[in-house]
Amino acid sequence: MRNIILLSSLILSIFNIKAQETPEAVATTTTNEVFHFASTRPAFSEGALLVPAGKAQIEIGADYRYFKGNAHEITHPTFHLKYGISKYFEFRINGDATTYTSAAGTQTGLHPLFIGMKLKMIDAKRYAPASSFIGGLSVNYVSTKNFRTKFVAPYFKITLEQFLPKNVGLVYNYGLIWNGEDAKPTYQVALATSYTTLFKSTPEKQKQLKYFFELYALYPHGEKFDLRINNGLAFLFNRFIQFDFSIGAGVLKNSPRVVSSLGLTVRFPKKDKKKE
Repeated sequence: MRNIILLSSLILSIFNIKAQETPEAVATTTTNEVFHFASTRPAFSEGALLVPAGKAQIEIGADYRYFKGNAHEITHPTFHLKYGISKYFEFRINGDATTYTSAAGTQTGLHPLFIGMKLKMIDAKRYAPASSFIGGLSVNYVSTKNFRTKFVAPYFKITLEQFLPKNVGLVYNYGLIWNGEDAKPTYQVALATSYTTLFKSTPEKQKQLKYFFELYALYPHGEKFDLRINNGLAFLFNRFIQFDFSIGAGVLKNSPRVVSSLGLTVRFPKKDKKKE
């Protein structure tokens, strides 16, 4: 009984201390606003925001996909290098090293490097989405011989992103990518929703956890349709470091049975340049 009384007294004391904090002090230390961290990881879908001007960003991760027939695809690593040229333009380089394992054997190599850009087209207004354009080329000679394609191949993607109340977000993507072997494109469509939980939100520090769920489809022209679902978490440790994890599965017979990813995103420099 005495322990219960002591515990009750401690809880009341804590609430009393919190109640004595001035509204002005709370207002200056918390913002209760989501920090929108522009990152390609960990989802297949991508938002409309760009890396801030003057900032560089590296995104690295490992992906695993399991296909029917005991076939495995392991990406180790996948990487994105980005640099914000201005608030309207982002330069990017991305690529991956991949291992394919099946009954036929194992093959490892580096796929062609992609060099591209991201352009901001429309800012978000109330419930109207923001929009950006992503485009570039695969550089076929920057690859290992076993994964080298015949031609340089283009790709592009249109991204739309809505920032809704209650920390909810929606993302829509449509794009085409060519394989560097023929003129037939692969169509890509994605729809994703997210919810962000704030752990700490101040002008200087930010800790938040974003959960996302997405549905995306791949259709190589003239071949079988591939539909997948995916969900995962992205933990923003501060305004410059994000950890992520995702796991999903294919919906159709030719889709992978399992898709998963684990990665890290780092943005630098940490300090913003002071405006004179």
